[in-house]
Amino acid sequence: MNLMPVDSISIAGLDLPERGSAIQTQAGPDFAHMIGQQLDQVDASLNQADAAARGLAAGNDIPTHDVMIAMEQAHLKLQFAVEVRNRVVDAYQNLTNMQV
Repeated sequence: MNLMPVDSISIAGLDLPERGSAIQTQAGPDFAHMIGQQLDQVDASLNQADAAARGLAAGNDIPTHDVMIAMEQAHLKLQFAVEVRNRVVDAYQNLTNMQV
């Protein structure tokens, strides 16, 4: 086995972290941004269901089952958003009632 000696020139090109340096992490989207995106999706779903219902009422050639599916999807998304809101409010109330 032939070992080569390690000298300062051979390790000088390595990018080693400095001692005591902080580890960099990639930050994901913040909570407010994620909630905003989800609320935009709920709003779009509600608008789509409303447009489908108006089209059906106006006599356009829209299958009734498509309208019902769009309305049910919008309803479920809205229920989910309300439940998330309720959980956030409950968590906030629990935090404010904690004794320090």
